[in-house]
Amino acid sequence: MKHLRWSAAGLCIVALAACDSTPVDPEVTPGPDAPMSVTTPVLGAVPVLDDVGGHLYEAVEAEAGGITWTDARIAAEDLTSGACQGYLASITSAEENAFILEEFGGGVPGSGGTGYWIGGFQDVGATDGWMWVSGETFDYSDWAIGLPVGTGGLFQSAIRFASPIVFIGEPETPTWEDVQSSVPSPGYVVEFDGVCTEAALLDIMLKLTQGEGTRNINLKSRGKIAAAVLSADGEFDATTIDPGTVTLGIGGASEAGVAENPHGKLMVSWPDLNEDGLNDALFHFNTQDLVAAGLTAETTELVLNGTTTDGVEFTGTDAVAVK
Repeated sequence: MKHLRWSAAGLCIVALAACDSTPVDPEVTPGPDAPMSVTTPVLGAVPVLDDVGGHLYEAVEAEAGGITWTDARIAAEDLTSGACQGYLASITSAEENAFILEEFGGGVPGSGGTGYWIGGFQDVGATDGWMWVSGETFDYSDWAIGLPVGTGGLFQSAIRFASPIVFIGEPETPTWEDVQSSVPSPGYVVEFDGVCTEAALLDIMLKLTQGEGTRNINLKSRGKIAAAVLSADGEFDATTIDPGTVTLGIGGASEAGVAENPHGKLMVSWPDLNEDGLNDALFHFNTQDLVAAGLTAETTELVLNGTTTDGVEFTGTDAVAVK
């Protein structure tokens, strides 16, 4: 295995954040067999981008005991992504519904299980029918057979995903059910306003994370953590990294690999993050994969490792605050 000695921070690992160009301590000289290494702010939680619909989404697991629709609405509206405001997901097409189910599985734990809240509701006693918290027209639905029960302002006043009662020949894909807004559910799906492209998302997250220092990670998130490796002119070409070798973890034997999209492809792209004319490498990891690899509320640092296609190893670390 070939290694690259590193004496200055020409390589930076970021999470859609500006590179910290602070030189490595000159008094600390890595051994000839050490992988190149740099310590710099690196990580950030990234909502999932639907590059067809142009919206961002996140799924948040509730604490033990669940969360009511009313509290989930408040919690969702407390979330932001850059300048984009969060709200309970308002699903207005079959394509949007399918995207959320592919990314998050609707938060359904199994057949017959209850799932995550979305933003559909009706006012108790009202006659104006179902509405979305976003104000969008309620002209698409994916109700389970025989539902909704509460049409016309009855006590079934909120919508969540749930596994359907399975009849012969019926698929087990989660559908919607109407329930009382005061009952607990295991989590909720958040949508962020605004139309986003990959470039716009990068710009949002650059502004969001630049200079913030320690990155916050929510153990209950079912979304993604992003990390990037910047190319350094004449020193390192990040596009030579083999995505299949890249891992993120707490530094032990158990680490998370790069996440896959619904089609089984690794979630890696090669944008020019810092606009220096060189393509960089941007990786996404499932937060819950990190939890399975040992991430806890006591974790204070994460380590990213990888290898280029010609055998150069690299590593980077970042301080994190986990809640």
